[in-house]
Amino acid sequence: MKFMFDCDDTLYNLRYPFDMACHDVLYLDDPSEAMYIYYRNCGEEIFDLVQKGTVSIDESGIYRILKMCKKYDLACDEQKAKRFQAAYKEYQGKISMSPCFHTYFQNTRDEIAILTNGQDAHQRKKLETLGVFDYFDASHIFTSGALGHAKPDPRAFEIVLSSLEQEAKEWVYVGDNYKNDMQGAKQVGMQTIHFNRHHQEEGPCSDHVVYTEEELIDLLNAL
Repeated sequence: MKFMFDCDDTLYNLRYPFDMACHDVLYLDDPSEAMYIYYRNCGEEIFDLVQKGTVSIDESGIYRILKMCKKYDLACDEQKAKRFQAAYKEYQGKISMSPCFHTYFQNTRDEIAILTNGQDAHQRKKLETLGVFDYFDASHIFTSGALGHAKPDPRAFEIVLSSLEQEAKEWVYVGDNYKNDMQGAKQVGMQTIHFNRHHQEEGPCSDHVVYTEEELIDLLNAL
Protein backbone atom coordinates (compact mmCIF):
# COMPACT_ATOMS: atom_id res chain seq x y z
CA MET A 1 0.00 0.00 0.00
CA LYS A 2 0.90 3.67 -0.35
CA PHE A 3 0.00 6.01 2.51
CA MET A 4 0.33 9.80 2.52
CA PHE A 5 0.09 11.50 5.91
CA ASP A 6 -0.86 14.89 7.24
CA CYS A 7 1.34 16.15 10.12
CA ASP A 8 -0.44 18.32 12.71
CA ASP A 9 -2.96 16.41 14.83
CA THR A 10 -2.23 13.31 12.76
CA LEU A 11 1.36 12.28 13.50
CA TYR A 12 1.13 13.85 16.96
CA ASN A 13 -1.50 15.37 19.22
CA LEU A 14 -1.45 19.13 18.70
CA ARG A 15 -3.20 19.64 22.02
CA TYR A 16 0.06 19.03 23.88
CA PRO A 17 1.68 22.46 23.27
CA PHE A 18 -1.71 24.14 23.66
CA ASP A 19 -2.43 22.47 27.00
CA MET A 20 1.04 23.20 28.35
CA ALA A 21 0.93 26.87 27.32
CA CYS A 22 -2.51 27.19 28.92
CA HIS A 23 -1.07 25.76 32.14
CA ASP A 24 2.03 27.95 32.19
CA VAL A 25 0.56 31.27 31.05
CA LEU A 26 -3.19 31.20 31.67
CA TYR A 27 -2.96 29.03 34.81
CA LEU A 28 -5.58 26.81 33.23
CA ASP A 29 -4.92 23.17 34.09
CA ASP A 30 -7.63 21.50 32.04
CA PRO A 31 -8.73 23.53 29.00
CA SER A 32 -11.82 22.06 27.41
CA GLU A 33 -11.88 20.39 24.02
CA ALA A 34 -14.19 23.20 22.87
CA MET A 35 -11.52 25.78 23.77
CA TYR A 36 -8.89 23.88 21.82
CA ILE A 37 -11.11 23.47 18.75
CA TYR A 38 -12.05 27.15 18.78
CA TYR A 39 -8.36 28.06 19.05
CA ARG A 40 -7.58 25.87 16.04
CA ASN A 41 -10.49 27.28 14.05
CA CYS A 42 -9.29 30.84 14.71
CA GLY A 43 -6.03 29.83 13.08
CA GLU A 44 -7.88 28.47 10.05
CA GLU A 45 -9.56 31.88 9.64
CA ILE A 46 -6.25 33.54 8.79
CA PHE A 47 -4.28 30.55 7.44
CA ASP A 48 -4.29 31.97 3.90
CA LEU A 49 -2.63 35.16 5.19
CA VAL A 50 0.05 33.09 6.93
CA GLN A 51 0.52 31.03 3.76
CA LYS A 52 1.05 34.24 1.77
CA GLY A 53 3.43 35.66 4.38
CA THR A 54 1.13 38.61 5.15
CA VAL A 55 0.74 37.43 8.75
CA SER A 56 3.60 35.79 10.65
CA ILE A 57 3.26 32.54 12.58
CA ASP A 58 3.71 34.43 15.85
CA GLU A 59 1.05 36.98 14.87
CA SER A 60 -1.29 34.14 14.01
CA GLY A 61 -0.71 32.52 17.40
CA ILE A 62 -1.36 35.79 19.23
CA TYR A 63 -4.55 36.34 17.24
CA ARG A 64 -5.78 32.83 18.08
CA ILE A 65 -5.25 33.01 21.81
CA LEU A 66 -6.69 36.53 22.13
CA LYS A 67 -9.87 35.44 20.35
CA MET A 68 -10.16 32.26 22.40
CA CYS A 69 -9.71 34.09 25.69
CA LYS A 70 -12.28 36.70 24.71
CA LYS A 71 -14.83 34.03 23.84
CA TYR A 72 -14.32 32.13 27.10
CA ASP A 73 -13.95 35.20 29.35
CA LEU A 74 -10.32 34.55 30.24
CA ALA A 75 -8.08 37.46 31.15
CA CYS A 76 -5.52 37.95 28.37
CA ASP A 77 -3.93 41.13 27.06
CA GLU A 78 -1.40 41.55 24.27
CA GLN A 79 1.60 40.89 26.51
CA LYS A 80 0.10 37.73 27.95
CA ALA A 81 -0.81 36.59 24.43
CA LYS A 82 2.83 37.04 23.41
CA ARG A 83 3.95 34.98 26.41
CA PHE A 84 1.43 32.29 25.47
CA GLN A 85 2.76 32.16 21.91
CA ALA A 86 6.34 31.93 23.17
CA ALA A 87 5.39 29.06 25.49
CA TYR A 88 3.44 27.36 22.70
CA LYS A 89 6.48 27.50 20.42
CA GLU A 90 8.72 26.16 23.17
CA TYR A 91 6.46 23.13 23.67
CA GLN A 92 6.22 22.59 19.93
CA GLY A 93 9.90 21.79 20.19
CA LYS A 94 9.04 18.95 22.56
CA ILE A 95 6.34 17.19 20.54
CA SER A 96 6.68 13.47 19.87
CA MET A 97 5.06 10.63 17.98
CA SER A 98 3.59 7.80 19.98
CA PRO A 99 5.52 4.50 20.16
CA CYS A 100 2.97 2.81 17.89
CA PHE A 101 3.82 5.24 15.08
CA HIS A 102 7.54 4.62 15.51
CA THR A 103 7.00 0.87 15.45
CA TYR A 104 4.87 1.08 12.30
CA PHE A 105 7.33 3.33 10.42
CA GLN A 106 10.31 1.23 11.48
CA ASN A 107 8.78 -1.99 10.17
CA THR A 108 6.45 -1.07 7.34
CA ARG A 109 7.07 -2.04 3.74
CA ASP A 110 4.40 0.41 2.60
CA GLU A 111 5.43 3.41 0.53
CA ILE A 112 4.92 6.48 2.71
CA ALA A 113 4.82 10.23 2.10
CA ILE A 114 3.79 13.44 3.86
CA LEU A 115 1.77 16.42 2.63
CA THR A 116 1.21 19.05 5.31
CA ASN A 117 -0.11 22.59 5.30
CA GLY A 118 2.13 25.34 6.66
CA GLN A 119 5.27 27.33 6.03
CA ASP A 120 8.02 25.06 4.79
CA ALA A 121 10.71 25.76 7.42
CA HIS A 122 8.18 25.73 10.26
CA GLN A 123 6.68 22.39 9.26
CA ARG A 124 10.04 20.77 8.60
CA LYS A 125 11.24 21.82 12.03
CA LYS A 126 8.26 20.02 13.58
CA LEU A 127 8.86 16.96 11.41
CA GLU A 128 12.49 16.91 12.49
CA THR A 129 11.43 17.08 16.15
CA LEU A 130 9.09 14.14 15.56
CA GLY A 131 11.90 12.08 14.02
CA VAL A 132 10.08 11.76 10.71
CA PHE A 133 13.24 12.02 8.62
CA ASP A 134 14.41 8.69 10.06
CA TYR A 135 11.56 6.97 8.18
CA PHE A 136 10.53 9.11 5.20
CA ASP A 137 12.58 9.75 2.11
CA ALA A 138 13.20 13.47 1.63
CA SER A 139 11.69 13.26 -1.86
CA HIS A 140 8.40 12.14 -0.26
CA ILE A 141 7.93 15.10 2.14
CA PHE A 142 5.91 18.10 0.93
CA THR A 143 4.64 21.30 2.53
CA SER A 144 2.07 23.75 1.22
CA GLY A 145 4.55 26.55 1.81
CA ALA A 146 6.96 25.03 -0.69
CA LEU A 147 4.26 23.95 -3.13
CA GLY A 148 2.49 27.30 -3.26
CA HIS A 149 -0.92 25.66 -2.76
CA ALA A 150 -2.56 24.42 0.44
CA LYS A 151 -5.04 21.64 1.12
CA PRO A 152 -7.90 21.32 0.23
CA ASP A 153 -6.82 22.93 -3.07
CA PRO A 154 -6.54 19.99 -5.49
CA ARG A 155 -3.38 21.50 -6.95
CA ALA A 156 -1.50 20.70 -3.74
CA PHE A 157 -2.28 17.00 -4.12
CA GLU A 158 -1.76 17.02 -7.89
CA ILE A 159 1.71 18.55 -7.63
CA VAL A 160 2.73 15.93 -5.07
CA LEU A 161 1.40 13.05 -7.16
CA SER A 162 3.12 14.44 -10.26
CA SER A 163 6.40 14.67 -8.36
CA LEU A 164 6.01 11.07 -7.23
CA GLU A 165 5.05 10.09 -10.80
CA GLN A 166 2.11 8.07 -9.51
CA GLU A 167 -1.65 8.04 -9.87
CA ALA A 168 -4.02 9.27 -7.17
CA LYS A 169 -5.92 5.98 -6.99
CA GLU A 170 -2.76 4.23 -5.78
CA TRP A 171 -2.57 6.37 -2.62
CA VAL A 172 -4.47 6.58 0.66
CA TYR A 173 -4.43 9.97 2.37
CA VAL A 174 -4.43 9.98 6.20
CA GLY A 175 -5.45 13.17 7.99
CA ASP A 176 -7.44 14.70 10.84
CA ASN A 177 -9.30 17.53 9.09
CA TYR A 178 -12.39 16.53 7.11
CA LYS A 179 -12.42 19.55 4.79
CA ASN A 180 -8.70 19.95 4.17
CA ASP A 181 -7.72 16.29 4.17
CA MET A 182 -10.71 14.12 3.27
CA GLN A 183 -12.47 16.40 0.79
CA GLY A 184 -9.18 17.61 -0.63
CA ALA A 185 -7.78 14.13 -1.24
CA LYS A 186 -11.04 12.63 -2.48
CA GLN A 187 -11.55 15.28 -5.14
CA VAL A 188 -8.35 14.18 -6.89
CA GLY A 189 -9.25 10.48 -6.62
CA MET A 190 -7.26 9.35 -3.59
CA GLN A 191 -8.56 6.91 -1.01
CA THR A 192 -8.93 8.36 2.47
CA ILE A 193 -8.57 7.55 6.17
CA HIS A 194 -10.00 10.12 8.56
CA PHE A 195 -8.10 10.07 11.83
CA ASN A 196 -10.76 12.04 13.72
CA ARG A 197 -8.72 12.47 16.88
CA HIS A 198 -10.93 15.24 18.28
CA HIS A 199 -14.32 13.92 17.08
CA GLN A 200 -15.05 16.76 14.68
CA GLU A 201 -16.90 16.88 11.33
CA GLU A 202 -17.23 13.63 9.38
CA GLY A 203 -18.74 12.82 6.02
CA PRO A 204 -18.88 10.66 2.89
CA CYS A 205 -15.39 11.59 1.65
CA SER A 206 -13.89 9.36 4.35
CA ASP A 207 -13.40 5.75 3.25
CA HIS A 208 -12.40 4.83 6.80
CA VAL A 209 -12.72 6.66 10.14
CA VAL A 210 -10.61 5.97 13.23
CA TYR A 211 -10.35 7.82 16.53
CA THR A 212 -7.15 6.66 18.21
CA GLU A 213 -3.56 6.15 17.13
CA GLU A 214 -3.84 2.45 17.88
CA GLU A 215 -6.94 2.12 15.68
CA LEU A 216 -5.13 3.91 12.88
CA ILE A 217 -2.06 1.70 13.01
CA ASP A 218 -4.22 -1.44 13.14
CA LEU A 219 -6.04 -0.24 10.01
CA LEU A 220 -2.82 0.61 8.17
CA ASN A 221 -1.48 -2.86 8.91
CA ALA A 222 -4.74 -4.48 7.79
CA LEU A 223 -5.01 -2.70 4.42
